[in-house]
Amino acid sequence: MSPSAHSLGRPGAPGDGPKGRMSLLERRYRSVLRLLPASYRAEREEEMVDAFMEMSGDVPDELSPRPRWGEIASVLALAVRSRLGGTGAPPHLFAWGETVRLVALLGLAHQAMGGLYTGVELLRTLVFGAEQSYAGAPGSFERLVAVVVSVSALCSTVAFVAIIRGHVRTAKVTAVVGAAPTLVYTLIPMILAGPVTDRPLSEPATLVFTVVPVLALLLGFHGDVAPRRRPWALALAPAAAGLAVLGGMWLLLALRLPDAGWLYLWLDLGTAIPVWAAGAVVVLTRPATPSWALAMSATGLLLLMVRLTGLGGLPDGPMWATACAQCALLWALAVPLAWAGARRLPSPAPQP
Repeated sequence: MSPSAHSLGRPGAPGDGPKGRMSLLERRYRSVLRLLPASYRAEREEEMVDAFMEMSGDVPDELSPRPRWGEIASVLALAVRSRLGGTGAPPHLFAWGETVRLVALLGLAHQAMGGLYTGVELLRTLVFGAEQSYAGAPGSFERLVAVVVSVSALCSTVAFVAIIRGHVRTAKVTAVVGAAPTLVYTLIPMILAGPVTDRPLSEPATLVFTVVPVLALLLGFHGDVAPRRRPWALALAPAAAGLAVLGGMWLLLALRLPDAGWLYLWLDLGTAIPVWAAGAVVVLTRPATPSWALAMSATGLLLLMVRLTGLGGLPDGPMWATACAQCALLWALAVPLAWAGARRLPSPAPQP
């Protein structure tokens, strides 16, 4: 049985270190502990090695002993918590932790907007019978799938509201449910047909764009991070943006403007691009924490990845030129943001 992450992280006086020749098992334990930050190892490595060795007993090298999988998992979980620092962590580790948490918030905000958009479209189909092709005929299997997918997408909206209001566990569960349809839609064909298929690159790019914020949420908001309750206005902002995007879509359809296909590139994902660009300019021109600059850069690169992989499916003309302009805008701001964030990062404390 391996020491828990809590017991491994308990401060205490370092042990006396190895006496005589270091055993094979001890060397392997020390190799596993290299997953932890250097500052953490300097303070607690000897204590942790002593605890592991005491629990393993005296095992001769001839048996080629190895750390147990549970022990490795304990160290790995502790490494994530310490490298993505929470309250009381060293400044440079806290900065990286805040970066991951901000990526989660920014990504979930976009997913929340899309979730509301999907839910309203399904409601319009169910109540008014509009867009039967969107949800299939009543009673059909396609209708059932559409309902399940839409409800799952709405969970992304719930996840964003939950994390903004400080309900971390609810946010994690609903975020995973919200990402499930994208995972199923993308991964099942790859599993059945292999990773090399005729499916467009935009699909795995969308998968990465969806999964990264959820992973950031799961890893970044750990037990060392105190839940923070933010205002309701911020929690409901993506929902309001989703309704605005939906209204813009309906308006374009009603107007039936000729050669207006490029305008659709400024809806849904396209709506996030100018909003992100405005935020990027604010971060670059005003004093900001390195976490904001790095998180904005990472989010911009995710947007760029999705837009770039979709270029091949766009017709030549205004639509293709608009998408290229969006890519150029994202690249032109994401790179300076990364440079600014890296330059502002606190330096690790020198080790004795």
